[in-house]
Amino acid sequence: MPGAHLRGPKRKRAAPLPPRARSFFGWGSCGRVVKLRSITTDEFAGHDEDTSYRALLRVRGFTQLLVSTLAARIATQMFSVLLVLFVLETHHSASLSGIVVVCSQVPGIIVSPIAGALLDRGSRVALMRLDYLVGSTCITTIGILSVLHSLPTGVLLLVVSTASVTAPLSRVGGRSLYPVLVPRPLWDRSNAADSGTNVVATVLGPGVAGVLVALVGPRVALFVPAIVLLLAAVLLVRFVVPDAPSAAAASVLADARGAIGYVWRNRVLRMLAGTMTVFNACGGILTVAVPFIVLRGLHGGSATVGLLFAIMGAAGFLAGLLTGRFGTESREQHLLATSCMTTAVAFGALAFDRHELVLVILVAVIGTANGPLTVAMFSLRQRATEPQWFGRAFAVSMNLNFVGSPVGAAIAGALLTRSVKLTLLVAASCAVIGGIWPTVLPASSYEPLAQGAAAS
Repeated sequence: MPGAHLRGPKRKRAAPLPPRARSFFGWGSCGRVVKLRSITTDEFAGHDEDTSYRALLRVRGFTQLLVSTLAARIATQMFSVLLVLFVLETHHSASLSGIVVVCSQVPGIIVSPIAGALLDRGSRVALMRLDYLVGSTCITTIGILSVLHSLPTGVLLLVVSTASVTAPLSRVGGRSLYPVLVPRPLWDRSNAADSGTNVVATVLGPGVAGVLVALVGPRVALFVPAIVLLLAAVLLVRFVVPDAPSAAAASVLADARGAIGYVWRNRVLRMLAGTMTVFNACGGILTVAVPFIVLRGLHGGSATVGLLFAIMGAAGFLAGLLTGRFGTESREQHLLATSCMTTAVAFGALAFDRHELVLVILVAVIGTANGPLTVAMFSLRQRATEPQWFGRAFAVSMNLNFVGSPVGAAIAGALLTRSVKLTLLVAASCAVIGGIWPTVLPASSYEPLAQGAAAS
């Protein structure tokens, strides 16, 4: 049957818990504390498979990696907001703030294939710690020079670009560790938890940054994300990575070129690149459109903007947890297509009705649709990639997907002042186009290439 080996072998299900002892999310008994004994992947494979979130927390090293990743993502979100506020306050230039944002993203995208090649050589945790230390050092440098009023614009751009160069090491390194660390039956749940930390960081990071700026100003506030990044590095001390296949001994540049070819020849990764790059453009549009609609159209404030994004994040978080509970194997095509089309309908409705209650409901719908899409995408990418290619293939695939967001933001910036309706209809079109690819492709397109075929 086409795509059968993507779904894995048929497995025995663990005996269900009694109804009174079973919680909705599968955490086990309610109302009593249960000590969790950590397990390894091999130990998990030797027993009846419990695929609950409680079992996921028992996987050795998972919680340690999750907490470290959460701390790093919160620091990154804080820094991204503080950086813009800092430039606006010290240089009073919106154009310079845009250039700074580009410098904080583009260098990392360019070098991501090389970062993936380094990660696949077996030192993922050490490279993640290196990035956290480099990021913390760069942010601290900006903070110290700023406090001393000795930060020329050229130095600011150089330091920000340096931090961006190493960023893929932790961004891709963490995500490529989960399928190595977590048993395959728990991949959906680990991806839901990973996606959830991203949502938490997206909501919490900017909020904390705003409070810090109000209390101590952007110059001093910069030291906080630097400290949090150091904490993320400390949390990875004594982290043990299970044995995993390593890349062949070739040059780093050859491995980087091979990663681009692997993603292009792998039908699943190619489909995800096309779908998510276009779909993420509507996310970039939303990031700019929501503040514009609230501030210009509804005459609201920044607190309202934050609340709307918090509602969207919370809806996506809960939808992602539910998707992880019920699994995505054999349902990836349906989840991807349905999520894209639901998002398109929400954007289309928002184009014609932007009253307060309608805006809240449709933003929640967009967040809810994004939860299953994210979990399905992460899990499908893992199942379609050979283990020795996790770092390189994930680096290329993730950064291709990421390109859509700044493109969408640029589109929104150019169109919003002319027509909000047109901008939102463009976003709806991006969601429709993103959903067409997984809709029309046959099931055989979801099959990963034969072992080693992509590398040839």
